[in-house]
Amino acid sequence: MRTMDARCEQWVGSRLVAGVGDRRMSSTLHSIRECDTGDPRQRAQLIRLNQAWADTCGVALASDHPTRLDTLLQEHPTLHVLLAFDESGHAFGYALCQFTITSFGGSRSLNIHDIFIEEAWRGRGIGRAMIEAIERRAREADCAKLTLEVDRVNTGAQRLYAELGFADGHDDSDGSGTWFWRKPLR
Repeated sequence: MRTMDARCEQWVGSRLVAGVGDRRMSSTLHSIRECDTGDPRQRAQLIRLNQAWADTCGVALASDHPTRLDTLLQEHPTLHVLLAFDESGHAFGYALCQFTITSFGGSRSLNIHDIFIEEAWRGRGIGRAMIEAIERRAREADCAKLTLEVDRVNTGAQRLYAELGFADGHDDSDGSGTWFWRKPLR
């Protein structure tokens, strides 16, 4: 399994102390790796984290959700999933992304659909490291852009995304402020 983040490679097997602005962070992070969706143990950890994220958001998932998600993780051809592991092999964060296309640009893009870090691990630069790893993967795949959705009240995530170069799209030339709309079918 490939380590996705050069910064995280420094964390493997050692204690990282890195400065973030005026704040110092400390972590015993083991690694951020591409999820092996063929490995049932990794899928189970991802499904557990997805349930934790839903619980955090107050979303009740269907009783058959774990089975359906497990099947999709094995079959979906455009997925790119990262897991963050501690030294014991416990996954404490994930990013679920999908490769897509941008029709106006005639190029590939990568959408960050979910990103979740367990609360005990937040504020340590792990979300930033995951997004930087996702960006590197998108560049390797010759993607023209990264996209994501963020809840209007999640101002902490919005600040991080802005620091990493994301913008809200209000002045996009291909959509004049594209909004993310949805129509539930179930």
